[in-house]
Amino acid sequence: MEWSKPITVDEMYGDWDYDVAVELLEQSLSPRRALSIFDTVESLGVGPESVVLDIGGRDGFHALMMAERFGCRVMAVDPAPANIDEGLKRIAEHDHGSQVEIELGAIEEIPASDNEFDLVFSRDMLNHVADQDRGLAECVRVLKPGGAMVVHEVFETELMEPREAARLYADLACVPERMVADSFEDVAERAGFTIESLEMIGSEWYEASQEAGTAPNYALQISRLRRSKGELLEKLGEIPYRVMYGNALWSLYLFIGKLETRLYVLRAPQ
Repeated sequence: MEWSKPITVDEMYGDWDYDVAVELLEQSLSPRRALSIFDTVESLGVGPESVVLDIGGRDGFHALMMAERFGCRVMAVDPAPANIDEGLKRIAEHDHGSQVEIELGAIEEIPASDNEFDLVFSRDMLNHVADQDRGLAECVRVLKPGGAMVVHEVFETELMEPREAARLYADLACVPERMVADSFEDVAERAGFTIESLEMIGSEWYEASQEAGTAPNYALQISRLRRSKGELLEKLGEIPYRVMYGNALWSLYLFIGKLETRLYVLRAPQ
């Protein structure tokens, strides 16, 4: 516990101004937005001559954003056929689609040549990878000597309880061992990477999305998922229900500090 002394009833309803506390909590802390990850990419010198690998690139969304912003060429690699199908459509309709290709594949066996990329971009995917040693070794292999890897990942904190973790990770296909930051850092160093920088993002991106009104009300989603469980299970099916519940819970756990986000820059050996 953060506090060892319980609050008394007199203290709880004592000489402090509730309205002032509410007013303070209504003031923005100017959280960074999710797009700030591309400021990190830019700081690494990515430009029109660069070739980037978006590993676990889903439907090419981030690959296309990098192609548009930096003028670089990007290969997105993802293991889910549904993401590849959606990505091909997205690329075909995008003004910068000619700069992006999308391939079916996994981080453990990247469909690319040695020393092919200037940068590897990885956002929110490494917690699905059981064999991270092999995966990060593959990232070193496809990077040019001295190239960089940008990793945005979510990890559990000391506030996460084992039973909470077991349910959440099962519903979101996370490998429990991959949710520990120290473990990830050990794997990165074994693969040959040097940890060049680490930014603690925490819950800032989620906070920013709530302030901007661009994200759902996750607490409300959970309430509805719980109250209408039978009906929603019938309409959606088990897997969609569990994923929606898990995603909403994941977001709330970020807000209350059971999970935290980190942004790493890893440097491959020369």
